[in-house]
Amino acid sequence: MIQEFLVASNISDALSLRRNTPKSRWFAGGTEINRLNSGLDAKAVVSLSKLGLDTIIDEGPTIRIGAMVSLQQLIDSPLIPAWLKQAAAYCGSYTRRHMATIGGNLALMSDHSYLAPALLASRCTLKTANLTEGGAYSEDEIPVREYHAYIKEHANTLILSIALPKDKRYVGSRRFALSVQNRSAVNVAFGAMMGEGLVISHVRLFAAVHGSGLQRLNDVENAIEAGELSTREDVQ
Repeated sequence: MIQEFLVASNISDALSLRRNTPKSRWFAGGTEINRLNSGLDAKAVVSLSKLGLDTIIDEGPTIRIGAMVSLQQLIDSPLIPAWLKQAAAYCGSYTRRHMATIGGNLALMSDHSYLAPALLASRCTLKTANLTEGGAYSEDEIPVREYHAYIKEHANTLILSIALPKDKRYVGSRRFALSVQNRSAVNVAFGAMMGEGLVISHVRLFAAVHGSGLQRLNDVENAIEAGELSTREDVQ
């Protein structure tokens, strides 16, 4: 149960509050931390609502999405690619889509994430902020796969934005659930580039599996790139 609600005035303030407040968590949209039977236990939260992280900007080669952009904003924006709109629409509640944020959904890397598999398959990058051991403010731009691979080390890291490359990369996802309102059993996403001669490269395949976490399927990726899995029958 939340006992202390802290509102950060800027990014440095948010990082300081998080570091100096025991058992605290980031508070973005609050859809997971306030959910009945949620696995998140927070005595204190640091709200990110005043940090101005809710914009979507065309930067030329990339689309930069602020971490506080809601799922509904993703669906409504003409700048967002269809594959990410589809992933955002996996959240069947209109009210929840207005509350849940891209940064919050990604940061949890949960086994029922709407967006994380597709974002990981896209090979996007994350702009992050942190404090050094000495308390100095620092920012970094890291591949999303690195954040996933070292999620525990990024426990206190603040995601500021997500940068989607405007390349010809294919990204697709599929969610399996009893209904749109139920938590998914599996949410799987595939991403790849296709070059000359229909050669597939830079394959990324991630699956959020209920009870088993969010996994990268490296062996399948390698088999696809090696041409060993080229038909539906091969995959099955």
